[in-house]
Amino acid sequence: MGTALGVLAVLMVLAWFTIDGGAVLPVREYSFGSVSFGGFGLPVRWIPEIILGLFAVRVVTANMRARLEEQDRQ
Repeated sequence: MGTALGVLAVLMVLAWFTIDGGAVLPVREYSFGSVSFGGFGLPVRWIPEIILGLFAVRVVTANMRARLEEQDRQ
């Protein structure tokens, strides 16, 4: 788990410093009846950070599950 989280941390740092901070992905406005969403710009730099963060959460939860299953077997 430590190795996987270390690799993800390195990838997150590399993605942060290699992607232009001024690049923005426009999100168009959508409306569903009385509810509207959008009309803003999402910084492109955050997209890989979110994806890699989700992978980190998956690594941690898989490790926690493996520990719990090991305790149940004993």
